Amino acid sequence: MINIKVRLFAALKEIIGKNRLDLQIPEGSSVGYAIASVEGAYPAVKKIIKISKFAVNMEYADAEKKLAEGDEITIIMPVSGGLYSGAEKNMHIEITDDAIDAAKVLDFVSDASAGSVLLFNGTVRDNDDGKPVEYLYYEAYEEMAVKEIKKLIEAAFDKYDILKVCVIHRTGKMDAGEISISIGVSSPHREDSYLASKFLIDNIKETVPVWKKEMFEEGGRWKRL
Repeated sequence: MINIKVRLFAALKEIIGKNRLDLQIPEGSSVGYAIASVEGAYPAVKKIIKISKFAVNMEYADAEKKLAEGDEITIIMPVSGGLYSGAEKNMHIEITDDAIDAAKVLDFVSDASAGSVLLFNGTVRDNDDGKPVEYLYYEAYEEMAVKEIKKLIEAAFDKYDILKVCVIHRTGKMDAGEISISIGVSSPHREDSYLASKFLIDNIKETVPVWKKEMFEEGGRWKRL
């Protein structure tokens, strides 16, 4: 037998009532076997797990991946940051529960070689399809979120002619009008900063483990669930 951990976030943590499960499973078992064990113990999570991805030791993995002693599985529900600065000083990643200062983002990406400095701020709306939203709550698997954002920034550097990138994502409670994510990109020419910024926000929403809960008068719901 081997011992593994299962990390839980957002709606899964609420349903199960804890942020981690310790499992003992047969040696040679797969991710799928471990996940089936979780579903067997907590049937209420089956609907969420059906549309989720999995990570082993902070790397995305499929259900067939074999597990070893001490491995950590994270169930990554569909997604909507810890601090990292690149060794070349051309990137900055931050996940914080403090209010985002967009001037900090602009200051980091500004460069004398840039012909374009672009700032994107994702802000909290006061409604969802016309239904009033009281506030939002964001939760992140911070260590993995930073790692995944770094991968995306490195991919952006490969795809586009850009100079510097800064990504700051906020967690915790946010009211309407507040900034939930700020992305800054500088480049010699404007098209590359436009395209790189779009590439980053589109992929951050798809792959980075950050979850958003919308709170209404009658209660809350995790977005996309």
